[in-house]
Amino acid sequence: MTASPLIQSKIIELCEVLVDDGDVKNARLRAETFLADDAAVSLYREMATLGRALHQKQHQGEQPNGEEITRFNGLQDRCDANPVITSFLNAQEVLSGVAEAVNAFVSKTLESGRVPSAEEMVKKGGCGEGCGCH
Repeated sequence: MTASPLIQSKIIELCEVLVDDGDVKNARLRAETFLADDAAVSLYREMATLGRALHQKQHQGEQPNGEEITRFNGLQDRCDANPVITSFLNAQEVLSGVAEAVNAFVSKTLESGRVPSAEEMVKKGGCGEGCGCH
């Protein structure tokens, strides 16, 4: 790490707070529960792998056939109905959101040379409420 000892100590302090945070703990627990469930991991991996294959096919100008689409939709429905998978996906959103918030604040601080206000950190765009960026 190239940061000064003071910055390193504050990073460690932030990491300690993250480890102790209830929402982060809960999200990590839900992710670990998913990873321990071989059936859920297998189902999710199958759906994700097929989704990537279909996306690649479309990217190459080919259209997925009806059987592939039906299979993917079936896998997606099974994933959506699996509470371990949906809990994992929700946990991933929480963890990603925390990481994005930390990164955004640090980046804005480095760019501006000062600590940004909460109002400055609210993204100003036309995406509307409920998109996850507010």
